[in-house]
Order: sequence, then C-alpha cells, then structure tokens
Amino acid sequence: MKHARILTLIFLSSSALTAAEPAKPVDVSKIPLPVPRKVDFTQEVYPMLKESCFSCHGAQKQKGKYRCDTKDGAFKDTDHGPTIVPGHSEKSSLVHMVCGLIDEMLMPPPSDKPGQSEKLTDAQVGVLRAWIDQGAVWPDGPIAEVVKPVTFAADIGPLLAAACAACHSGADPKGGFGVGSAESVTKGGKTYGKAVTPGDPAKSPLVTIVAGLDEDLPLPEKHKLPPKQLDLLKRWVGQGAR
Repeated sequence: MKHARILTLIFLSSSALTAAEPAKPVDVSKIPLPVPRKVDFTQEVYPMLKESCFSCHGAQKQKGKYRCDTKDGAFKDTDHGPTIVPGHSEKSSLVHMVCGLIDEMLMPPPSDKPGQSEKLTDAQVGVLRAWIDQGAVWPDGPIAEVVKPVTFAADIGPLLAAACAACHSGADPKGGFGVGSAESVTKGGKTYGKAVTPGDPAKSPLVTIVAGLDEDLPLPEKHKLPPKQLDLLKRWVGQGAR
C-alpha cells in the first residue's frame, strides 16, 4: 500500500506539471492593422528584419534557436507557436512578439541604452502584417541589398528637431547653428563654419560632434546621439545630404 500511495503521488504530481497553466490568449485587437496595399518583401520587409532582428537572430547569433535571415529559419516554429502563418498574420507569433503581446517576449527586446533597440512602429507592423496576409512570399536565393534613401524631410529633420532644436532653432540659434533645414545644417554656424560635407561623413564636423568625439566642446557627451541615429545621420551625409 505504501508503494501504491507513492506511485499515486508521483502520478498526480506529473499530471499537475503536464497540465501547467496554458499560455494567455493573444488579444489580436491590439495589433495594428495591415497596410492596405501590396507590400514588396525585398524592398520593405527584408530591410526591416535586417535592421531590427538580425543582430540577435542572424548568421552570427540565434537567440532562442531562431534565425530570420534565411527563408528556412524564418518560417521555423518556436515555443510560442507558428512563427509565420501565410495568409494569417493575426495567428503568427512573430507579429505577436513584435507587438509585445507575449509576456516578456517583446521583439526587439527593450534596451537600457537609448537608441540601441527600438520597438517596431505601428506602420512597420502594418507592413509586416500585410506581407504575411498576402501569402508571406519569400523569394528563393540571396536577397538583393536595398539601400534606403535617407532624406532631411523624412528622417534627419525630425531627428535633429528632437535632439538639437532646444539650443539650435529660432531666430538666434546657439552658435549661429540652426537645424531647421538641410541648408542651415550644411552651412553650419559661427564656430565650425561648414558643418556637413555632402558625400563625406569623415569630413563633416557635425558627425564628429554628434558622435561625442569633439573634445573642444565643454560636454562632448551631451551632444552624442544614440548609435542608430548617428548611423542614420552618417548615411544621410554619405548619400549627399539632401
């Protein structure tokens, strides 16, 4: 009888573990809507995955044993269910994770360093959803590199307005350097003169300043941009600062 009771306890304990609390259902009403247009994987989806996901789920590193820089890897299911369900973005755990709807599984994960890891915007999620809903077509073979144009109006203006306008805007910007237009940024101010050399980030004082490397400034760290924003500015300058 003693052995029977022990076996019974073992069985009940095993059953309790097996019947662990099920995963919380995902509230799909919180997922941004897919964009209402045809989405180009090569031009839109792959570059987004490259920027936001490959550092942790690419050729060099596969956190959670998941890799999304290859077709086979990207469609591999994880512990959180089917990753990409063609035709059904609302059932795809990749969408659930980039929306932060799975506990402690927000992708990209939050970082304590500003600008290092940024959550996908609603617009980006909308593009990802539309691609999946439209069949999640991933071409065979290598994906051609896409160089996204960086413009002042769409990218650099808002960046500098948020980071620099407190001191460098209005009728009398500090040091005579204003960030209100591409022309004023390129022109520079009283101290440095021309701040941007189109096509050459290495010869652009603005890049040195926002990289936190200008030791002539009293507080060079105060002018330092997060890595992603600095990279964006460098690409803008490298593409001609338009």
